[in-house]
Amino acid sequence: MEAKIIEKPGFTIVGMKCDTTMKEKDEIIPKVVDDFHMERMGEVNDRINAPHAYGVFIDPPNWDPETEPFTWITAVEVESVDNVPEGMISKTIPAHTYATVYYDPKIMKMNPYIDLHRWINEQGYTQIEGFGFEVHTSYEGDDTPYTLHLPVQKG
Repeated sequence: MEAKIIEKPGFTIVGMKCDTTMKEKDEIIPKVVDDFHMERMGEVNDRINAPHAYGVFIDPPNWDPETEPFTWITAVEVESVDNVPEGMISKTIPAHTYATVYYDPKIMKMNPYIDLHRWINEQGYTQIEGFGFEVHTSYEGDDTPYTLHLPVQKG
């Protein structure tokens, strides 16, 4: 696994969201992602940095992954949020220090989330709770490769 620490400036996304539990995520999230990528992405104005797209997770405070839902947003980066299409939302992701790892499910046999969490701890960092995101450069359904970003701080 080739993880690294990067600094990333803030950015704004527009896309579709769903709330789901860890138990139901593998059924619910792919439906929303497919709908956005196949049907709705073209409605987003002022898109920048194509072909990159995002999968953002937002956990509530003191989140219990066994019982509580979290929010997933499938989106693209935009220059402005003047015309957010109906049924979509905008979200600004703040500038942060991130631990990152690239993952391609077609050729890699790892769990990028678990492995990156472990690597973060081994490097003397602490994950900042509450959110993280995947960056996709192409959409290939369940086989979509991505770079996972988890916000961290030293210590």
